[in-house]
Amino acid sequence: MSKVFKKSFEVRWDDVDLNGHLRNTRYLEYASTARLSYLAEAGWDVRALQKEGFTIVMLGEEVTYLREVFFTERVSVSCEVVGLSADGSRWRIRHSISRENGEEAAVIRALGAWIDIRARKITAPPPGIRAALEAARSDDFEVIGAQPRRTVDANAQDY
Repeated sequence: MSKVFKKSFEVRWDDVDLNGHLRNTRYLEYASTARLSYLAEAGWDVRALQKEGFTIVMLGEEVTYLREVFFTERVSVSCEVVGLSADGSRWRIRHSISRENGEEAAVIRALGAWIDIRARKITAPPPGIRAALEAARSDDFEVIGAQPRRTVDANAQDY
């Protein structure tokens, strides 16, 4: 298994909801920040991606909440690549959000793709980006298929 990337966060006052626990949207924001931090650590920060003409487009995210997280707690967010398409254009990343005591508080499954900024199309990334994703492969990694194109209306941009 590859080394699992982890990023820590302290739950701030503006991260909690009226019930005093971590807001649902913050789980996704923590996961997104962890993903981008992993890429940056691997040499693919926003500037490097822009220079290559690539960015990320999210295709879907799913959160399973397991335990509450409260104000001032520290959480750790892991990133593991659980799937890549054959050409590397699409990816699945699983994030586990854990409390300081090690209890898993949530699991996020993110489906995303690389988009060529100029062509506005999903496409295979440069080899260095693919290598960064391959380095974070999980034990249960699988090759995923390309998703069929769906257009909501005739004027919508088809990624």
